Amino acid sequence: MYPGNRSRVGRHHPLKRRVDLVETRLLLLLCVLVCACASVLGVVNGTAALRHEQSVVEQQRATRHVVKAEILRDAARSSPWTDQSGRSGLVPVPVRWTGTGGGDVTADAQVATGAKRGERVDIWLDRQGRITTAPSDANDVWAAGMVGGVGTATAALGAGALAGISVRIVCNRRRAAGWEAEWSRVEPEWTHRAGGR
Repeated sequence: MYPGNRSRVGRHHPLKRRVDLVETRLLLLLCVLVCACASVLGVVNGTAALRHEQSVVEQQRATRHVVKAEILRDAARSSPWTDQSGRSGLVPVPVRWTGTGGGDVTADAQVATGAKRGERVDIWLDRQGRITTAPSDANDVWAAGMVGGVGTATAALGAGALAGISVRIVCNRRRAAGWEAEWSRVEPEWTHRAGGR
């Protein structure tokens, strides 16, 4: 086989059927479409998730404020809860701060393990003066955008893989039907030759 004839020979190979060529072209087209769609959908959905999370953060910042509170009791040195890094999490202890009306307010807040009585910590309050969580930060916003984009792209790739499997199944059935039709045409001749010997 000459290098210059490689593509022609590949297309017109005697063992290559029309369904093989159709399958190859369909899978190639599907691969290109799925990659393009996964990229576009991932970017679009990731951007939408990013914008949504940014609006949530803006709303949180508008409805929450931070105050300094005094720890009223030593915090435990360890916590049964841990964060993603395996470090001990926060523990609840009573704290006191000055409310909007000027009076003292006492409630339990989550503080770092080992915090001492009398230390001052930042706590976040909502509009009603109840303890709440801090607003999400930039890392949370970017994480939401990444999860939205990657999740959508992964779903599109999964759908493309299922479509590719479907194309393969249909083409395999077509090949099997073709082989069976050819065998039914050739078998009598083979049986006659084998019986004649």
